[in-house]
Amino acid sequence: SFTLPSLLAIPTYVGKGFVGSLIGIAVAFILGTVLTYLFGMSKEDTQGNSQNLDTLAAPVKGTIIPLTSVKDEVFASEAMGKGIAIVPTNDRVTSPVSGTISAVYPTGHAIGIISDQGAEILIHIGIDTVKLNGKYFETKVKQGQHVNQGEELITFDAEQIKANGYDNTVMMIVTNTKQYEVEVTKDTEADQNMLLSLQLIK
Repeated sequence: SFTLPSLLAIPTYVGKGFVGSLIGIAVAFILGTVLTYLFGMSKEDTQGNSQNLDTLAAPVKGTIIPLTSVKDEVFASEAMGKGIAIVPTNDRVTSPVSGTISAVYPTGHAIGIISDQGAEILIHIGIDTVKLNGKYFETKVKQGQHVNQGEELITFDAEQIKANGYDNTVMMIVTNTKQYEVEVTKDTEADQNMLLSLQLIK
C-alpha cells in the first residue's frame, strides 16, 4: 500500500526494510526542522508581521469622539489623516507610542512623533489654540528626543483654554495614513487604552 511518511504511518512499514524506513522518517523530520530553523523562516514570519503593526495608546484621559465630528474642517475631513479625538478630563498629554519627537511647536499646542515602526503622528490640543501663543501650555520634551509610550509630552490647562473661548478637544492624527490600514477602537473612554491599530499596507 502507498502511505505518506509520518509517525502515524509507521505500522504500515513493518516488514522488510522497516529499519531503513524508520531511519528515513527520522532524517526527514530532523533535517526539515533544522533547515527550516536556519533558512526557511524570516523574522517577519516568526513574529506574525509584528514589525508591520503599530498600536497607539490614548494620549490623554477623556471621552472619545470621532475625528469627523470635531469643529474644524481640516481635521474633520481627515485631510491631514485618519485619527481620533478626545474631550479631555485631565491636563497631561503622554506619548501614544515609543518613538522620536519630530516636531515641537513653540506655542506648545501641538507635537509630532514618529513611532519606532514609522507611523507619523500629530497630537493637536484644542482648535485654533495656536492663537493663545503658548499660554496655558508647557512642553516637556525636545525635538529629536526619543520617548517611550506613556511618557509625558505636554501639560496644559484645559479649563482655562475653554474659559478663553477655545474648544479644548485633543486630536491624534496619523499623517501618513495612506501607508496603513487603520482600525479605530470602539471604546468610548480614553485612559491609557489602545485607540488605534495600524497595519502597514504591503
